[in-house]
Amino acid sequence: MTRSKLSSRSVLSSNNASVTAVTAVEITPPTTLEINDEILPLVELIKEGDLILDVKFQTSQDCTKSIPKDALRHLRSQNIPFPSPRILYRIKSESLIKESSYFRLLLSPNFAEGIAIQKTREALAESGQNPINVDAERLPRTMIIDEDLTTKTVGREQIFADLLRVIHGLDPKTTPFTTQCWTVLVLMADNYDVIPSISRRLQKASLSHTYRVTTDKTGEESLRQKIIIHYYMGQGPNFKCATRDLIMRGSIVMNSTENCSTNLKGAWWDLPHGIEPEIAYRRACVLRTIASVQNQFLDLYSSRELQCKLGYDSSSSCDSFQLGEMIKFLSRKELLFLISFQPTFSEDLDSCKWPDAYTGDINALIGSLRQCPSYQLDQNHKHCGLRTRLLPALDFIQNCIDIGLGITIIPRKVSDKFQSQYSSWRPSSSVSKIAPAWNNSISGKSVDHTISEKIEFGFQFAQAKSNMAWPLGQKEARGPFTAETWNWVTEQDLDDTRLGVAFRVMK
Repeated sequence: MTRSKLSSRSVLSSNNASVTAVTAVEITPPTTLEINDEILPLVELIKEGDLILDVKFQTSQDCTKSIPKDALRHLRSQNIPFPSPRILYRIKSESLIKESSYFRLLLSPNFAEGIAIQKTREALAESGQNPINVDAERLPRTMIIDEDLTTKTVGREQIFADLLRVIHGLDPKTTPFTTQCWTVLVLMADNYDVIPSISRRLQKASLSHTYRVTTDKTGEESLRQKIIIHYYMGQGPNFKCATRDLIMRGSIVMNSTENCSTNLKGAWWDLPHGIEPEIAYRRACVLRTIASVQNQFLDLYSSRELQCKLGYDSSSSCDSFQLGEMIKFLSRKELLFLISFQPTFSEDLDSCKWPDAYTGDINALIGSLRQCPSYQLDQNHKHCGLRTRLLPALDFIQNCIDIGLGITIIPRKVSDKFQSQYSSWRPSSSVSKIAPAWNNSISGKSVDHTISEKIEFGFQFAQAKSNMAWPLGQKEARGPFTAETWNWVTEQDLDDTRLGVAFRVMK
């Protein structure tokens, strides 16, 4: 039988040639077993086991992690090829079949492996021997290959042994059980369809694990592995917080323009099940929402519509002053760039560089905008500038981030699959686009009448602000981030005539 899930492992026939295991990081087994003139290490996980699981751990030379941590550095310093050990495990077939749909299929009589195992058991039964009492060399044996396409880890055979121990109701033996160990464990559990068993038996231990998340690349890697672990273990609240943290801090994967394939290996650098593009999409949504605040007020103060509502003769001068101070502040914070109209020659590309999108921490971005001073044209023009309008919008956005930015896991009982499901912000690709319906209007021009039927979701801050007496829910917190247009103006619009009448009455 040949089968590969997530391109992580395949099954070999029992008579295939094997490769001698040579590794400095593998577990030293108590016994060995000779198979086809090759002496292989034997790990008797269950002494009463009725099956030998023959595993070849195929290790590519682009692995970036190892267990223990220093093993990879030692191999590289000695210029030693990464080992691909072959190890035998004595286990109970009943436990594998019960906990893993992969092994249930592999060991079934529908495939050659299952048929060979059944014949060996029948031969033992005819001789009056019970498989749990015979020596390991007489037990039925099945072979599989464990590839490193998802784990990219040297020495993962230790974690595979722990995986088998957990399936049999035993505790893992690897110490210390680091974040890398947890990551490899859940990825292997997903590869072999034993996530429910691992999640059920190790839930408490995984929740008590401590993650070291720093601001550098190592910290991001730890955060990404944290997301992987919480996702597969079905830990919804922790998964939501971890994904929110990654969205807020950004990623070298999203920001880097160079080819990162040489050093960013492992499933955690490209989060599976659509989590990676979901995180990138949500970050883009948040940045667009924050940018819409400054963009709208720049447009308003650049327009002919009077923004200073005091009704003074100097109100137009106040608007001009506020616009200039806004541009100066945002430019100094590198949140606004003024690009010259000058042409750029092909041989002088550096003469005019277009700015890149913001790649930093979103909390730092919000903090920079909060530093906007209270500019005044004179002592009579108080609360006329950007700060008065900006801070309430930033407070609301921050509240929405805290409540609804992280990815929410849908409980497994809602889904018919073992893997966790989550609610996505991305528009569904299954939504069919409306074909244009062209017709001639009264003016004689061709008009697409389907445009009026397209719904554009606009966010109104004034309406949201009036409802802030009630706590925000997930749907309300998501609203401003998935909107197509925004209106951050909360003041009541008054025309100049009404303002003039009001001031004459006051006099």
